[in-house]
This record gives sequence, structure tokens and C-alpha cells, in this order.
Amino acid sequence: MKESNVLESIKEKKVNLRASEEKVANYILTHWQEVLHLPITEFAERVGVSEATVVRMCKKMGFRGFQELKITLAMEKIQPVKTVHQAVQEGDNLETILKKVFSANIRAMEATLNILSIKELERAISAILSARQLQIYGVGGSGPVALDAQHKFMKTGIPTVAYIDSHMQAMSASILEPNDVVIGISASGSSKDIIDALTLAKKRGATTIGITHYAKTPMDKVLDIKLSVSSEETFYRTESTSARIAQLSIIDALYIGVALRRLDKTIENLKLTREAIVPKRF
Repeated sequence: MKESNVLESIKEKKVNLRASEEKVANYILTHWQEVLHLPITEFAERVGVSEATVVRMCKKMGFRGFQELKITLAMEKIQPVKTVHQAVQEGDNLETILKKVFSANIRAMEATLNILSIKELERAISAILSARQLQIYGVGGSGPVALDAQHKFMKTGIPTVAYIDSHMQAMSASILEPNDVVIGISASGSSKDIIDALTLAKKRGATTIGITHYAKTPMDKVLDIKLSVSSEETFYRTESTSARIAQLSIIDALYIGVALRRLDKTIENLKLTREAIVPKRF
């Protein structure tokens, strides 16, 4: 089926679907461009069905789930170059590419600044300040963001570790305590590995913080605190470049918020860490 046109296949097969599944099919047929940009939770809510119904319909079409359907549909309908970056066109010269990349990143940061809740940011800072330990989880493109967060927060004196391996995330989350804090990073909010680890952490009583897309996503269900990211990039892409810049900016804001309230300790640690790496530079 996947070699044939996705929309044509849905039209042909929807007669064999349940009523609720047919609602999903009809929405995709009439709003396919919108669908490409939606996480499954937001999509299910708009259609008026459960997420399980969405997945079931996708499987009946021959896909493993909603994400695979979107990726295949995008490959059919969207210019291939758009899977590299949303704004670029084939034939763009280097100066044009540079301007488009920077413009997309700036817009993502401005959009994130406008939708990010100061109240939620304050709650996240307070939770981290009182944490016995801070753990940060990210996979794929969010992995480097998690490592960057570890690099910063270790200087505050709060025991901090980042895990970018899903097995390590699961094992670590399973032995957390109620006064621990976990930050999960996912541009789409649909990363199963991150959601599974946060679910374990939440069951252990740890505070869960998510840095993820502002739309309703599966990740929301396991979060105590949500720090929302906005970018123009779509949900059918495997990596999100401008969203990553916004994620890093949120990490910076969190770190500075914590550091200013642990100023003496942070300054002392900054001095010690700088002295430790002096021999490593010419």
C-alpha cells in the first residue's frame, strides 16, 4: 500500500472502517496539509475521537501508526527539499540559505517567547532549586540539548546527569525518589522513549518537567510542568532545527533562573570548573 497514493488508498478503504475510524479518514482526506503539522493528541481532539482510534485506523491503512502515515503522506505531497529545512528551496545560494536558516531560528525564538508561560517557568525553577538531583532525558536531536543542560546545571551544585540512551533513562527513572526532578525534552512531544521514562519517573513521585511543542501532545499526560516551544517546522520531519534553538534558549533561562538563586555556590563552581580546564587549553 505504501507505494501507492496515501489519500487514494484511504478513499478506497474507508468503506470498511468503523464510524469513528471513518471520521479520522475523512479528516485526513479534507485537511491533509493541516494534519502534517499535528501531534496525535491534538489531531484526535480535533476529530473528536480517541488516540487509540487514530492508531487503529492508521494500522488498517498499512502503517505502524500516525507518525508513519504522516511521513509517507509528506513524502508524496511535499517537496523533498522541505524535509531538509522548511524554508529552503532547491537552487538557493549559500547567502539565501544562511538568511533563511537564521530567520527561521529567530522566528522560533520569538514565537516561543510569546507562548512560554512565565508561571510554568517559575514553577520549574522552584522545583529544580529544591531537587535532591536533576535528571535530563533526550533522544535523537534532543540528546545534545540534554547534554547541554547537564553542562550548565552541574555548575549550580545540584547533582545533575543527562541520559540520551533509552535503556539508561528507563533504569534511572525506575529508582527516582519524590524529591527528584526530571526534565524530558521532545520537539514533537510524541517520543515514546521519553514518555515511557517520564511515566516511570512520575510513578516514583518525581517532578516531571517537559520542554516540548505547545500543542497538545501525548507527553502532556505525564508532565507536572510544561515549558512550551513554538516553531514553524512540521511534525513529519525527523529533526527540528529551529525548535532545537528554542529548546536551548529555555534551558539557558532555567539555568540562569536557578543560578541567580544559588549565586554564591554557582560563582564558586564556575571558578573551580574554569580552573580545572585551564591545563587543557594552550
